[in-house]
Amino acid sequence: MHHRHIQPLRRAMAKALRGAAILGGALALSPAHAIQVEFDYTYDTRGFFTDLVTGAPIAERRALLDTAASFYSGFTDTLAAISPQAGDSWSVNFSHPSLAGPAVTLTNLSIPENTLRVYVGGSPSGPGVLGFAGTGNSVTATGSAEFVDAVHTRGQANATGAQATDYGIWGGTIWFNANNDWYFGTDPAGLSPGHPDFLTTATHELGHILGFGEADSWHAQIDHASNAFLGAHSVAAYGGPVPLDLYGLHWGEGVYSTYEGLSQETLMDPSTARGLRELPTVLDYAGFRDIGWQVAVVPEPAEWAMLLAGLGLVASLGRRRVGGEVAGT
Repeated sequence: MHHRHIQPLRRAMAKALRGAAILGGALALSPAHAIQVEFDYTYDTRGFFTDLVTGAPIAERRALLDTAASFYSGFTDTLAAISPQAGDSWSVNFSHPSLAGPAVTLTNLSIPENTLRVYVGGSPSGPGVLGFAGTGNSVTATGSAEFVDAVHTRGQANATGAQATDYGIWGGTIWFNANNDWYFGTDPAGLSPGHPDFLTTATHELGHILGFGEADSWHAQIDHASNAFLGAHSVAAYGGPVPLDLYGLHWGEGVYSTYEGLSQETLMDPSTARGLRELPTVLDYAGFRDIGWQVAVVPEPAEWAMLLAGLGLVASLGRRRVGGEVAGT
């Protein structure tokens, strides 16, 4: 489980607020095996993404989740489908995404190939934490060897163990702290001190589900003596071993790279100052390559803008969302 904390306000002036408009994924250019993210709102039971009175989706917030997923639309791989047949069975247990009861256990979900299922929700909690992500407290599977492999690694070779070089996962969960005075806008110019940026946090937490700080292939490349990451792509992007946080789950605080050619503190460090937007940098993407993802070249900003032309297009052409395919609770 990974937590995103608020960086002290005094650091806000040390960073340059990006002036460019939001750029979503270049969906029309996605390769055949582009990774898809399905957001599931079944356990959004405390009204973070769903109006509790009318039952209607809160479109603004759901569209921003789609935008967050679009920053990973250049990730490609061949993830096996999880499709239980006769004699196959699997289950996953995770904390309720709205913290609204006991842990959730799902049994025998079917998940299409090249797809991740992400259950989301939110609820009020103490100050400081913005959100957290996880991939399940326990995943069990029985049946054919091919099916068990699909559940645990999505068919990826050498994806577990101390020498892992790849990664595959069924999906995961994300919880957001409803007590924060979130900025749910698309234009970073609307950010102001005191308001954490929802898009930044959502993009960060999705990164953990995609294996950043989570995958065996991430931990296999840590030099514990120096607390640094030694993945070849990351070292090339940074110019040397990359400092990590105390727990080895993020880049170290204060590690910088570039976004759209401009200096920016990395998205996948432990925290973000209120009033700032941070999106995936060159170093962030390099880390995902080291985990095992194939990261396609992303279009230039002008091309992204032409393809998306606004948040509405992201929502309509972006990630598939499902209402909840729950076989057991």
